[in-house]
Amino acid sequence: MVLNDERPQHTQRREDLLLVARRIFAVRGFQTTTMDDIAKEAGFTKPILYQYFESKTDLYREIVAQTAHQLLSSLQAAVSTVESPRAKIEVAFAVYFEMVVSETDAFRVLFIHAHEGETATELRKLERGLISFLEPYIDISISDDHRHQLAAGVVGIAEAVAVAWLVQQAANNWPTPPPREAERLAARSATLAWGGLRAVHQD
Repeated sequence: MVLNDERPQHTQRREDLLLVARRIFAVRGFQTTTMDDIAKEAGFTKPILYQYFESKTDLYREIVAQTAHQLLSSLQAAVSTVESPRAKIEVAFAVYFEMVVSETDAFRVLFIHAHEGETATELRKLERGLISFLEPYIDISISDDHRHQLAAGVVGIAEAVAVAWLVQQAANNWPTPPPREAERLAARSATLAWGGLRAVHQD
């Protein structure tokens, strides 16, 4: 006797709900979106939505966690293909902005709408993960605290450029990005970051 295994269907429905929620959060923001909005857009009743996610915050956490996992996994894979610290930082920018440009909704959720309470905490977790990822590649003879601060600065550059680009896209009604847009954003940011790191010396 073959048992009916609904786990693949359950997993696919959960992923579909996450994509719907991400799209609505990107447009309306976390605070103004309701579980009713998400259920209606997904074509389900709210009780069904609650079978998969306990709350709107639970949905948000999962979206951030997915984005963080995808980004950090891609960064790890990319930096393993190059040798020098500078090349690792440059390829990290390339991966980051490729994802910003191709996964716009995810980064709109992260950066564009105001955050408070638990949603702000989730964003800080992602930022700390990026800082920890970058620290080993700042190959300068400085203290650990200094290195941590510089890594935070590099993450700040990436985040600020991403926000500026997303705001510009929104102001232009979300046009299709031109070819090699991610490459341009990465090159500009890497030039700024590396120019600053090159001037760093021990206090």
